[in-house]
Amino acid sequence: MEKKKMGLPMQIFLALILGIVVGLVLYFAGAAEFTTSYLKPFGDIFVNLLKFIVVPVVLFSMIDGIISMGDMKKVGSVGWKTVAYFMVTTAIACVIGLVLATLFNNAGLFPNLAEAAQSAEYEAKEYAGFMSTLVSIFPTNMWKSFTEANMLQVIVIALFLGFGVLLAGEKGLVAAQIIDSFNEVFMKVMDLIIRLSPIGVACLICPVVAENGPKILRDLVAVLAVAYVGYLVHALLVYSSTVKVLGGLSPIAFFKGMAPA
Repeated sequence: MEKKKMGLPMQIFLALILGIVVGLVLYFAGAAEFTTSYLKPFGDIFVNLLKFIVVPVVLFSMIDGIISMGDMKKVGSVGWKTVAYFMVTTAIACVIGLVLATLFNNAGLFPNLAEAAQSAEYEAKEYAGFMSTLVSIFPTNMWKSFTEANMLQVIVIALFLGFGVLLAGEKGLVAAQIIDSFNEVFMKVMDLIIRLSPIGVACLICPVVAENGPKILRDLVAVLAVAYVGYLVHALLVYSSTVKVLGGLSPIAFFKGMAPA
């Protein structure tokens, strides 16, 4: 009988527990400096890899998706509906998050960040207006958009390249095949990076616990609790209703289908 392999989510969960346990041991041993010097760098490497893969995955997957539709009108129809849906559901998600955060905060479940806020410094950029923001979405230098990971500009680039391939007709077939190939390659690279998640998670959580001790666990649990309550509320209310109304699909069937993801 073939032994069933442990799934990645369980590996990540166990790595999280291991990172916390090791962090507590080193905290009480007074060896927090070891984690920041020799464990955190591996966590930083994992985060850097995630940042590295985001731009090519978004770029090639979007272009490939546009090309697969094969019709500019169809792309436009799906595009504006997607943007409208995204904006509405994002607004609802923001409201849910604000309501839950306020409830948790008023219940005294969040830590007091007054002292930390005094030492933290952040200067918000002045809002230049809607038209200026709109102009900034359209890139002047494609490579600069990639290096700065400006995702709105990357999406605009993907749209124009996808439209260009469709409009080129038969002459764009070679480009379409190359894009499809690159999309598959970067998906495999992303899969390799995601498989490193247990190591990355353990190396990121361990220094945090080792430096701050058990108290930080209470604060992290509070943040995670409100986040997951928000996820559940959003999924059960927003996803269920939109799947039923817009897709005519049973919410139960939808959640069963998306369970692996």
